[in-house]
Amino acid sequence: MRAREASRTIARADTETKNEVLRRMAMLLEERGEEIVKANAQDVEGAGRRGLRPALVERLVFDKRKIQARIRALMKIAALADPVGQIYGADRRPNGLMVGRMRVPLGVILMIYEARPHVTVNGGALALKAGNALILKGGSEAKLCNALLGRFWMDALETCGLPTDAVQVVSFGHDAVFELLKQDDLIDVVIPRGGKELIKDVRERSRIPLIKHFEGVCHVYVAHGADKKKALDIILDSKLLMPAVCNAAETVLVDEALCEWLPDLVSALRQNKVEVRGCPVVCRHASDVKPASEDDWSTEYLDRIYSIKAVSDADEAIEHITRYGSGHTDVIVTEDYSLANRFIQEVDSSVVLVNASTMFCDGESLGMGAEVGISTDKLHARGPVGLEGLTSYKFVVFGDGQIMGQT
Repeated sequence: MRAREASRTIARADTETKNEVLRRMAMLLEERGEEIVKANAQDVEGAGRRGLRPALVERLVFDKRKIQARIRALMKIAALADPVGQIYGADRRPNGLMVGRMRVPLGVILMIYEARPHVTVNGGALALKAGNALILKGGSEAKLCNALLGRFWMDALETCGLPTDAVQVVSFGHDAVFELLKQDDLIDVVIPRGGKELIKDVRERSRIPLIKHFEGVCHVYVAHGADKKKALDIILDSKLLMPAVCNAAETVLVDEALCEWLPDLVSALRQNKVEVRGCPVVCRHASDVKPASEDDWSTEYLDRIYSIKAVSDADEAIEHITRYGSGHTDVIVTEDYSLANRFIQEVDSSVVLVNASTMFCDGESLGMGAEVGISTDKLHARGPVGLEGLTSYKFVVFGDGQIMGQT
């Protein structure tokens, strides 16, 4: 496969050459932004005709504002330290050997994703900077925009003297994708991004290791004694900034000691056109609340809907998150930092925040420039996956003539 050949060259590429590709890509996005917007508008129009879900159409939009955000991300990634070749954890053994680990590229990465043209930019930038070759298989709903971005990647790579096969945007059908998922001798890792069904389908068919998450059932827990203004701001931001993304909060847990605050909370949510579904305690204390079903507690709405549950204490809150959460992103709002520390220790999610919005589960916010996705796996990569998540390591050992048989 051409990507395998290209990966060997990219793995040896120097940092400045890789950074120059990213800068060239940023320049193309700036200079040819109108073409991108036009292609994306055609994709969006086609998606509307086919009746795609509003949440998916929202993710499909790639307007001037989003293009500028990708330009900034490209420049940030170019400014980050190159992980490839870094030696860490070095330690001198009693026999004089110096043992360390060196970061190395994964090799060839296959990304399969729905909508999200920005992934075509983020994925290419992070994979390339981490020394990998990348195959990008976007959904048919973003075909025109992705194809244009793919040509820009080819231009940037060729201009900088690197193989154009290092970042490939492909548009073949499901059968060809299923065949790729069997090619564990040619592809090293698969990153699916999309709905639960897409990720489940990829997992069931793939012989290749995956970096993935299934759902983002994220929580905001407002503990007794929390600053109510902080809590309200965090609850609103965690839902309203981007309701259709995986790190949007879906459930609010409120200590029963704060029940007198529930009418104000529900009123603020209703003013912001958020539907509220509540447990019996919430329904008793606040009006205009739909009774929550058992399914609501484990539902990723991806919409302006919140389920709210009153809990007796942190024990019940943590138990609820453990039972119904997806291990993605969870928040505690509290001024009690011993309680915050307990929440951090006991909530087993990829990102846990104290007094901050779930929106900060984001590669750019966490200093990565961007991310190729959020992983709720525990092996290899977890949380937002940036440059380091797209590398592995090998042990390197420096000696001075030591042999195993010496006395």
